[in-house]
Amino acid sequence: MSADSWQTFADAIAEENRFLAELGAAALALTDALVCGTPADIEATERKVEAMRVLHGHAHGKRQTMQKRGFGDLNLQQVCAYAPVPLRRKVYMILHELTTRAIALQITVNNNKALIMAGMNRLIRTVEVLQRSMTEQPGTYRRRGTVPISGGSVIVSRRA
Repeated sequence: MSADSWQTFADAIAEENRFLAELGAAALALTDALVCGTPADIEATERKVEAMRVLHGHAHGKRQTMQKRGFGDLNLQQVCAYAPVPLRRKVYMILHELTTRAIALQITVNNNKALIMAGMNRLIRTVEVLQRSMTEQPGTYRRRGTVPISGGSVIVSRRA
């Protein structure tokens, strides 16, 4: 690779790093919205996360295409070892930031999934309490004995 192509590659890694940082910030905003936001806030924040995910995906694909074309199956750390001396420090710094941000994003995404699952479980428990209170009220007419408490699941849309 020439110095110009290395600079282009370094710029591609930097762009990917920038979009990953913005994706991480959007994911953290989604965490805040899940904890104390309204449904409209959650939906707007989720759209922002999806838009940032698409932008990061394009930048990642661009960098991977350049990397694959120039170095085949070498991983990013191995490619950074081939960088010219003036760019090597910058490329390694960006690689370290990418790794750290990817780990932070993974933790945030797992946290968001746990928050969503806790909300879904809370919704299921609420429905069970409502069903139980409706069937166990005194004075309720039961034609064929007691009405069993439903043990089935609540049907929930995939978009919920």
